[in-house]
Amino acid sequence: MIGEYSILIQGFHSISSILWWSVTLIVIFIVRPLNEWSNLSIILPRIRKLVIFASTVSIASGFVLFGFNSNFQFEDLIYTAKGNVILFSGSLSIIVYYHVLYGSKPYSVASKLHKVLKLNKFIPYLMFGFLTAAMVSMILASVIVL
Repeated sequence: MIGEYSILIQGFHSISSILWWSVTLIVIFIVRPLNEWSNLSIILPRIRKLVIFASTVSIASGFVLFGFNSNFQFEDLIYTAKGNVILFSGSLSIIVYYHVLYGSKPYSVASKLHKVLKLNKFIPYLMFGFLTAAMVSMILASVIVL
């Protein structure tokens, strides 16, 4: 019975993770350069809602999927190499998720940090790099026996 749920959750996790990554790719490399004059500002809030939905499903299903695959032995996150990779990748995903949720709000910690470090131009690329590294390492952790 758990195997059936695991397959279903793995499908949700895969689809939502790929959707999160691909929409982020499109926004950073296509929509942002085309939006120099703010003519696409109408669609950006809708895209943001889609990214928040996909990332929430991806992170939640990732937690549940890890629980199913480890028989809910969460200490495996610390004591195994595969668990360490998943913990590191999940941490990168959480950083990107936090940035999607709060990064554009003027009083958020992320926004203040961007202004102090003068990284506003590089933050989207850095977040996309974190998300890509998280996806690649999660795929490697699921394919390679560590």
